[in-house]
Amino acid sequence: MTRRMALAAGLAASLLLLGFQSANAQAPGTTSVTIRNPDPAKWAGSSNIFGRSTGEFVCRPLACSDAAKVTATISRSPTRSPDPQALAKLASQIPESVERANQVAAAKGRKLDRLSSGTTTLRGYPAIVQELRVIGEKGPAYLSKATMFVKSAVVSISSFSPSHELARRNRDLFIKAMEVTDTPLPRS
Repeated sequence: MTRRMALAAGLAASLLLLGFQSANAQAPGTTSVTIRNPDPAKWAGSSNIFGRSTGEFVCRPLACSDAAKVTATISRSPTRSPDPQALAKLASQIPESVERANQVAAAKGRKLDRLSSGTTTLRGYPAIVQELRVIGEKGPAYLSKATMFVKSAVVSISSFSPSHELARRNRDLFIKAMEVTDTPLPRS
């Protein structure tokens, strides 16, 4: 009797295990994106404990030539294939948006300068990129941001540093470290 119970328990456990494995499979049309820390010895990082949809990485003291911080957010994309003209239209609104933000920043003693913005392709995905200089009481700081449309996900990586070149380099470093798993929609 004990042997039968052990066999039944083993069979039930096997079925339960198989059920968990199939539940973990990615649904068709979904994209899983993970922002990996490209160098844990250099970057201290944390991610949102609840959704893993946000993360923040700070360069450890003396590991970078200047202070540096990278933030990443992942959200759902409204479409798997954004129209290039729609992206260009969205990117063309950045200068106006910076001007509005500048009015708010001026009240806090800061000034925002748009250095560049536009559309491009990063790692084969359509993207909107922008670079800003923020001038405040501690001097200039730079933002280098990329918003990528990675199939069914929107990935936004923002890099901040007092060095324009370092902000851009760190943004690109984290984009390169990004892992993407896509489950395409079934063909009809």
